Amino acid sequence: MVCSGAQGVCSMGNAVVLGPLLWPKMSRCAKVFKRLVEPTPWADRSPLFAGPGTAGTPSGSLVRLAALIAILLQAGIAARVASAQELPMERCDTLPVIDVEVAGLDKWFLVDTAATSILNLESFAAGQARDIRVTSWSGTLATSAKEVTLPNLTVGRTKVLELKLPAIDLSAIGKACGRRIDGILGVDLLGKLGASINLKEQTIHVATPDDVHGAELVTAMQHEMHRCVDAFNDSDEQKFGDCLDPKIVLFSIDIELYGREQVVGYFRERYFHQLPPARLDIRESAFHPIGEAVWYEYEFTIDSARGKLHGRGMAMCKKSEGHWRMASMHHSIAELESAAVPREKR
Repeated sequence: MVCSGAQGVCSMGNAVVLGPLLWPKMSRCAKVFKRLVEPTPWADRSPLFAGPGTAGTPSGSLVRLAALIAILLQAGIAARVASAQELPMERCDTLPVIDVEVAGLDKWFLVDTAATSILNLESFAAGQARDIRVTSWSGTLATSAKEVTLPNLTVGRTKVLELKLPAIDLSAIGKACGRRIDGILGVDLLGKLGASINLKEQTIHVATPDDVHGAELVTAMQHEMHRCVDAFNDSDEQKFGDCLDPKIVLFSIDIELYGREQVVGYFRERYFHQLPPARLDIRESAFHPIGEAVWYEYEFTIDSARGKLHGRGMAMCKKSEGHWRMASMHHSIAELESAAVPREKR
C-alpha cells in the first residue's frame, strides 16, 4: 500500500481510498463506473460506491468524481501516460536535433521532414558504394554514397532493426551549426517511427506499441459502430440491441437508463418504426483507448418526425464476445429543433 499527501490518499492495487473525504451518497458517474467494473471485487469494497448513509455535502460528488478519475488512472490511464514518448529536441544553431541510439552508441541526428534519412560518412564509414537519390528542401539530386546497414536504431524506446541507409559527407551541416551531426532523421524514418513534431514545445512524439495497439482498437471500434448506426436508421431493434452492452448506461438531462432492454425500449418509443424513418448521424473524436475499451467524445444529429435533435457527449465502447459494444453514453448538451416549436433544450 502506498499513501501520500496530508489528506490520506492511499492506493491498494486498483482500489483508491479517500477515507474521510468520501460521502456515502453515490454520484451518477460512480454508478456508471460501478456497473462497468462489476463484479470486480474491489468495486464492492470501495467507499466510492458505498450505499445510502449519512447526508452528503454539496462537494461530495466532486470528490467522488476525483476518486473515480483516480481509479481510472490506476486502471490504465497512468500506464499510458507513462508510456508516452514526448522527447525533447535540442538546437544546433537554428536546426532541431535529437539524441538517437545506434548499435548502443549515442548519436546526434538532425530532424528534417523535407529530407530522406541519411548518415554522416564521418560517423559511419563502413559500407558499400552505390548511386542514390537524395531528397531535401531544395529538390532531389543523384549522388554517390555508401550504403550502411545498422543493426538497430532507437529513438526513445522505439527501435527499428536491420536498417539500410546511405552515408554521405554531412560535415558542412556540422560546421554551420557548431556540432557534429551524425545523420539526418528524415521523413521516411519519421514515418516508420510514427513520429509527430511539436515545434512550439520543441518535442517529438514517437509511437509506442501501446499507441499502435490503441490506434488499432479505435479503427476496429469505429468499423463496428457503423453497423449500429445502420441498425438505428433501419429501425432494426435486434441488430441495434446487439450493439449495446447488456449493462449499458445512458444518461441525458432528463433520463437515466440502465441495461440493454431499457435503452432499446427508449429508442423504440421515440425513434424506431416512424414515417418518415428517423435518421442518426454521429461524429466521433478525441479517442482514448484504455485497456480493451475506448472512451471518446461525440456529436450527433437525429432527424425524426419530432424534429432535429442535436447533441454531444462522451461514450465508452468495450469488446465482448468478439464484438465492440456501447457500454455507456452521457449526453452533456442536447437541443431539439422543430418547425412548429422554437429550439428547446432537453
